[in-house]
Amino acid sequence: MKKTRIIYILLAGLACSCSQVPANSSQNKMTEIKFNQKTTLTGIYTKRIIAKKGPGKHQGHYKIVVNDTLEVNLLPPYEAAAVRSSEEVARFEGKKVTVTGFLEEDTSLSEPTIEHEPLTVNTPCFATIESIVLAER
Repeated sequence: MKKTRIIYILLAGLACSCSQVPANSSQNKMTEIKFNQKTTLTGIYTKRIIAKKGPGKHQGHYKIVVNDTLEVNLLPPYEAAAVRSSEEVARFEGKKVTVTGFLEEDTSLSEPTIEHEPLTVNTPCFATIESIVLAER
């Protein structure tokens, strides 16, 4: 019961705080979004707070804010590596970065199993990260 409650809290928090513009939108002409393949995106390295209501508590998850309407999570929150290292945070937080990795259209909130599909939210997520570097100015 407790695990289900936590998953619903995560789901509500992610669903309420993100929006996405389709790749063919006029607002997104500079950023071609390619899902289910290796992709490179540039955005501001920012805290991801996952909470049902209110301000919530930061748990170590991060995202990049690509533009006013697109945020991309750095790894699904159930993965241990989704909690970013203190060295990485010190180097990148609040700065413009370029991230390369396998991009999925949705964020899985639970690990998929043979028996169950994962809970997901309609927020893009890097399923893997090959590199994060400071963006060229």
